[in-house]
Amino acid sequence: MKNYIVFLALGATAMFSATAIAAGGYGYGYGNSGYYDTPGPYVGASVGQVFYKEQGLDTLAPSVLNFEFGQKINPFLAIEGRVGAGINGDQSNGYSLSIPVMFGGYLKGSVPISPWVSIYGLAGVADTNFHRNYPDYNSNDAGLSVGVGGEFALYGGASIRAEWLLLDSGTNAGYNYNANQVTVGVNWRL
Repeated sequence: MKNYIVFLALGATAMFSATAIAAGGYGYGYGNSGYYDTPGPYVGASVGQVFYKEQGLDTLAPSVLNFEFGQKINPFLAIEGRVGAGINGDQSNGYSLSIPVMFGGYLKGSVPISPWVSIYGLAGVADTNFHRNYPDYNSNDAGLSVGVGGEFALYGGASIRAEWLLLDSGTNAGYNYNANQVTVGVNWRL
């Protein structure tokens, strides 16, 4: 099932990329309007996995879908909000985990390394709802969230990105855990 999610994500990214590239002939893209130097709003979607590691358990990796919305203030700084949920849960040795909802707010600092490519860092606050079939069955864990990523600009104001994000860390019934998220996605400038 996990391979199916990865192939679905890559297929969706290819589909959105083809649409953005086709729109390039209509005067959109970096050469005409400047992708990284123009402030403005953007929206996006991403798919990936949360890697949940709890002391004494194997890593559980439920798949997630996120939606992003943000405002680029200048070429180097944006404010971004996110909301998402699990697509499917994961289980190992009788323990299961799913993510009914997750959301966060971030400050995003970008460094353009070419007209088409930038790297970025995120810092903010995230809240993730973990649903387990073992003690603390449901928990809402809010806290500091940080991450890094890379973005590749396409035509039509679109971009493809890949990202790693530390979602949360804490304790579940006295056992330490951490949750990291890896996603690929597409953003569109409005």
